[in-house]
Amino acid sequence: MKITFKLLLSGLAPAVILIYLAACATAKPDFDKLVSEGDEVRIYEIFGMDCPGCHGGLENLVNKVPGVKSSQANWEKQLLRVVLYANVEVDDEAIHEAIKRANFTPGERFK
Repeated sequence: MKITFKLLLSGLAPAVILIYLAACATAKPDFDKLVSEGDEVRIYEIFGMDCPGCHGGLENLVNKVPGVKSSQANWEKQLLRVVLYANVEVDDEAIHEAIKRANFTPGERFK
């Protein structure tokens, strides 16, 4: 049986697509379980998230802001949920700066 390049690609393409989709859809912890009593939850509008892979870098940078417990971005809704530790003051500008460092544009704070 002769394996051609076209046959090889037709067999590999679905596998590569499945691996990519599985990586993008990795299970994240339930965000609501990360919120303890007294924690503050903020929701920010984000502009510029175009794909499922966009959120990782944004979350990493926001999570480095002192006082941030966790964050979760949703590229489809263009939203960022941020949990702040209880009794800690975090300025919105610090969150906005992290969003800008991730190459996105912060919008309105909804909550």
